[in-house]
Amino acid sequence: MSAPIPLAAVDSSIASSYSKAGKTGGPRQELVSLSKLGKAGFAVAEMAAALKMLSDAVLEAGGDFRVTECHRDVGVQKAARAKYDNWVKAGKPHPTSPSFDSKTMKAAFVAAPGRSGHNAGRSIDVHLGALKFPGVPADKQLDKLWEIARPLGWEPIIKNANEGASEAWHFDYWGELKGVKDRLGYEQAARVGAILVGHGDLSSYEAVVQALLSRGGFALGPVDGIVGPRTIACAASALGCTDVKAKAKLAAKDVSIYATLLALPAK
Repeated sequence: MSAPIPLAAVDSSIASSYSKAGKTGGPRQELVSLSKLGKAGFAVAEMAAALKMLSDAVLEAGGDFRVTECHRDVGVQKAARAKYDNWVKAGKPHPTSPSFDSKTMKAAFVAAPGRSGHNAGRSIDVHLGALKFPGVPADKQLDKLWEIARPLGWEPIIKNANEGASEAWHFDYWGELKGVKDRLGYEQAARVGAILVGHGDLSSYEAVVQALLSRGGFALGPVDGIVGPRTIACAASALGCTDVKAKAKLAAKDVSIYATLLALPAK
């Protein structure tokens, strides 16, 4: 079943952190465009536009904007989460410890599959060490990035601009899903976004309909892929029909309602 919201390559002018040899930290002219990294360079349309604005703004301020990660396939998320879980089970050994196995462990938090803004095509990880805004102290580079990014709709995942904090590099662009995030929190907003682009932990017709209803501001609670009275009532309201007709459409897995739900204003 096709996803109702497509992903597309980001603007070719946006640099990744990687050279053709796969190394980071090299000269900017040797970097591969983020759009050339396959699915990793994909995003939803509104995020792609916001990313171009952010990249342009950082470059205009004299900084060097490089993205280490953008979209993450849900399969890649599963593998990364497994490594994180292995690290936690091992007692979180330091990466320099003999008990740390880089092949099977990841010493940084990884969200559950389908619960990351990366799966939804709405998040980026920025190469903070490359920013180098002129005239800005090393410990204020992140502050400068926040100053530029937040007015453009980007939300840092951490609360304070601390370069040493885990996930300091992570930024989300919620756009039309900001209402979902404000109502239901980060994890549910990421889940809704991931489902809508076909990279969620749930992929059923029912889950997609619930995600579309959540995007439209309907108070059906957390998306779980299970159709109950609340989902039916919300669908009936959204479609302008009776509960009986809405229930019949959901039972028949009528995908024609996707377009109707997508046409609703995001709330």
